[in-house]
Amino acid sequence: MLFSFGVLSILCGFAIMAFGLFLFYAWLPILYGLFGFEIGLLLGQWLSGEVSLFAFILGIIGAVVLFCATYALEPYRRVLIGFAGGALLTLSLAYLLGLDHLIGGFVGTALVIAGGLVGAIIVPQVFDSIIVAASAFGGATMAMTGAHLLLPGVGLFDRFAGGFPPRLVTIVLTVIGIGWQIRNIEKWVQLQPMLGGVSAAAKSNQAGPTIPLTPYAPMKIIVCLIPVSAPAPVPSGFSWRGRCADAS
Repeated sequence: MLFSFGVLSILCGFAIMAFGLFLFYAWLPILYGLFGFEIGLLLGQWLSGEVSLFAFILGIIGAVVLFCATYALEPYRRVLIGFAGGALLTLSLAYLLGLDHLIGGFVGTALVIAGGLVGAIIVPQVFDSIIVAASAFGGATMAMTGAHLLLPGVGLFDRFAGGFPPRLVTIVLTVIGIGWQIRNIEKWVQLQPMLGGVSAAAKSNQAGPTIPLTPYAPMKIIVCLIPVSAPAPVPSGFSWRGRCADAS
C-alpha cells in the first residue's frame, strides 16, 4: 500500500512540477462551475424554502453559466485577489509598525485603498509566475514525500529529520520545475503585441502560431496539439493559422 502510494506521489509530483500552470487552467472551469452550482443551489433554496428540484435546476444553470464564463471572469477575480491581498498587507504592515491607531481614520482608509490598488495592479501581472512557482514547489514536495515512502531509511529524502540535504534537493527540484515550465512556455507560446484582438503577426500573414500568454494560452496549446483536419473554434482575441504542429 505504501509502495503504491509512494509511486503515485512521485508521478503526480513530477506531473505538477512539469505542467502546473496548464493543470491550473484545465481545472479552473470546473472550479468555477462548482462555485456556480453552489450559488444556484443556495439561490433556489432561498426562493423555494427547501432544497428542491427547482434549486438543483438553478444550481445546474449557475454551473453552466460560470463554466462557460470562466476565462472572461478570471481577470476580474485576479484584480479582486490583488486588491484584497494589498489591503491585507497594508493592514499587517500598519500593525507591525505600530500605526494601527490610524486605521480607523481617513488616513488609514486611504492607505488601505492605496495598498489594495497597488495589489490589484501587481497581482494580475505576476499571477502566472506565482502559479508556476507554487506548482513547482508543491510538485517537488510531493515527489520527495513519495521517495521517502519508498526509501524510508534514506535520509536524503526525509525532509523532517534529514537536515539540510533534503531541503536542498527540494529546492533544486523546484528550480528545475520552474525552469522547465518557463522554457516550454517560451517554446510553445509566442508573445506578440495585440492590435484590436488580432496580433501583428497575423496581420502580416506570418507563418506559424501566434498565441498570446493569457489565461486561454494553455487551452489554446492543447487545442493546437490535437490532430484535427479543421481548426477548432477558439475564444476571440486569438489568431491561429491552421494547426500548430510546427510550433517549436
